[in-house]
Amino acid sequence: MRPLAIGLLPAATGFLLILALSGGSSWRRCRHDVFRLLLGTGIGIGLASECCFLGLVTGNSGLLLEILLLCAAGTGVALNPKAKCRFCDSFFFETMPPTGGDCFLTQCLAWAFALLLFLDLAVFAWVSARHPRGGWDAWAIWNLRARFLYRDAGVAWRDAFTEVLAWSHPDYPLLLPAFVARGWTLLGRESSAVPIALAGFFTFGCAGLMAASLAILRGAPQGLLAGLALAATPWLYAQGAMQCADIPVAFFRLATLAAMALADRFNSRGLAVVAGAAAALGGWAKNEGLLWFGAFLLARMIVARGRLIPAFMAGALPALAPILFFKARVATTSDIFGAAGRSGMMTRVLDPARYSLIAREAFVHAWNFGPLPIGAFGILIVYAAVAGLRRWENRDRAILRTGVLALSFTTAGYFVIYLLRPLDLAWLLDTSADRLLLQLWPGIVFVIFLACRAPVSAMRSSKRGIVRPVRGSGDAGRCGIC
Repeated sequence: MRPLAIGLLPAATGFLLILALSGGSSWRRCRHDVFRLLLGTGIGIGLASECCFLGLVTGNSGLLLEILLLCAAGTGVALNPKAKCRFCDSFFFETMPPTGGDCFLTQCLAWAFALLLFLDLAVFAWVSARHPRGGWDAWAIWNLRARFLYRDAGVAWRDAFTEVLAWSHPDYPLLLPAFVARGWTLLGRESSAVPIALAGFFTFGCAGLMAASLAILRGAPQGLLAGLALAATPWLYAQGAMQCADIPVAFFRLATLAAMALADRFNSRGLAVVAGAAAALGGWAKNEGLLWFGAFLLARMIVARGRLIPAFMAGALPALAPILFFKARVATTSDIFGAAGRSGMMTRVLDPARYSLIAREAFVHAWNFGPLPIGAFGILIVYAAVAGLRRWENRDRAILRTGVLALSFTTAGYFVIYLLRPLDLAWLLDTSADRLLLQLWPGIVFVIFLACRAPVSAMRSSKRGIVRPVRGSGDAGRCGIC
């Protein structure tokens, strides 16, 4: 039973939390539970990791905190036994109800999505077999820290955060190390299976969450197309098998956008709470996640003028508290703001050669990102040009503008970080630019497919003129996956 608790306990806790906050039924299952399970498992993993850290700090059992969270989530669901799935009850058809041809297209896309995911699974398994301990960052940072937390769970675990190990970035947050150490504790031994399974969830969870969330917002064909865009990015799955924190960061960014988009669509404070938790937990995965949290919060305040911000912060603050404690009392100073970083900082900022090098390398890496000559970004531009932008409704404008602004602010933040870091800039760009693009990629795909017309809508509008969205009534006339 203890090995089962490694994954099942966080998944159950997160699923029940999402169910309670999104207005789902506690007894009637529907296809939207796939979205709740994927999003909930990611949230549950983040919360379980923070519980493990709090257990180390206080000397108590982190597992007990997890059980209390599970009970609280279950109580929230039980208090509303007659709740119905609001996604089913408030479904918006983008155009007219689907025809038999539409269902055939959806089924073809589903088979293509499944085939690509199978090939991606083969890539992930092959890389994991060759590198069971992950890449350099995995065994030199994340799994190294996990070994400190697992082997010295009393007091000596703090030895992992000293200037002696400055090369291993002891200022990095602990989502991956704490969850892996928790898994080893439950398993009773160190095993590569735990970090591999954790990396596998976040890697394939990105594609699943993309398809499931956009299927609710825009219909199954558009969701599957967006999932195909991620499944057709082999670098995502090869890098995921390296067991680094860039993929969890990408997952939580996508989760933030998806949850807030649904919160806007259905005017749900509960989903805004989920969005806040996801944004904060991205900061528990890696420092870049904290940049995203600030960028998204600023963008939201600019675009929506505070709408749903209190609920967003209500979800973020409980997840932010352990991060702030870790940064203030445990972690070392970041290399940017340490003595080495402060020395010569203005010289780096005022050096025009650094600006041109960053801009040039960013363009080159973005152009080459993806399996085809024009790159993955080029493919999305072509798709947007062919499909065209749909008529944005008020309920979608806020998240689209917020998403574009937040991604832009985050990119600008990356630029500033490259300017400030006291390392060889050419080496830094060569080793990190692709991974930073990978952090942005799911969010970019989500925003573009949310903004563009669905393929069925595009084909119909070319023949009959654009049909405005109408309110549907449930799933009448839809096939099994439409």
